[in-house]
Amino acid sequence: MLALWWPVVLIVVADVIYQICAKKLSSAASPLAALGATYLVSALICVLLFEVLSPAGDLMAALAAVPFPAAIAGVSIAGLEVGTIYMYRAGWPMNVGFIVYTGIIVVLLLFIGSCIYTEPMGLMKLAGVALTCLGMFCIVR
Repeated sequence: MLALWWPVVLIVVADVIYQICAKKLSSAASPLAALGATYLVSALICVLLFEVLSPAGDLMAALAAVPFPAAIAGVSIAGLEVGTIYMYRAGWPMNVGFIVYTGIIVVLLLFIGSCIYTEPMGLMKLAGVALTCLGMFCIVR
């Protein structure tokens, strides 16, 4: 049970901290410079974790073996973070902006999972999409 839920807890805690920091960064003089510093800290943590979790591993060899989708993921992560910071800078409240874009992502991923990865789509999931849309409408209004 722990193996199933610890990553979810980590994601939730990290994302709450991230949203609070992104809200603060949105008022910084240069949010992109702050984001660059964020990436440097993240890269250092990844190198440290690699060394701790793979003490006999060769970092350069591991980096050379990274598949191309990692670069695309990097571009998408930059888009997520820049978009979030500028969303807050544009005046979106934290308790609305995050919920709206997360709800839209959930609906899109549900359909992408069904169409591309043939994951099951049932009436309960479609009801969930309807409730998500209704919830976003209520939150934004």
